Amino acid sequence: MSLPVIHAGLANTAALFLAAIGVWALYQRIRSNPLGSNWFGAMVIAEALLLVQSVTGTILYFQGFGAVLPRPFIHILYGIVSIITLPAAYGYFGSLEDENVKSLAMAVTSLFLWGIILRATSVASYLPPYLQ
Repeated sequence: MSLPVIHAGLANTAALFLAAIGVWALYQRIRSNPLGSNWFGAMVIAEALLLVQSVTGTILYFQGFGAVLPRPFIHILYGIVSIITLPAAYGYFGSLEDENVKSLAMAVTSLFLWGIILRATSVASYLPPYLQ
């Protein structure tokens, strides 16, 4: 399996995982339950997944695959945003006393990241035939 295929697979996995934890946080908000350690563990897994995906993307970029992207710097920008968003949101919203607001904020953050991953995937949608 080639590294571009692994990178694309990680992007799909990250998008689905972030959508799932976003819906999970919304469900917790609707039920007025606080986000538990299971949800925060899933958030750590999502961040680790995003880090592995960005490491593979960095390796691909330095191997010269950045030249095949239509807009490589936009793709890189989305990658950087995806890495810093979850820790920043947890640092900012983690100290809130109202658990309903915290769960809603983390749901919005997760769904925002879902959209960022989808947008980064659409920016990199062009792959030449020899990479498919």
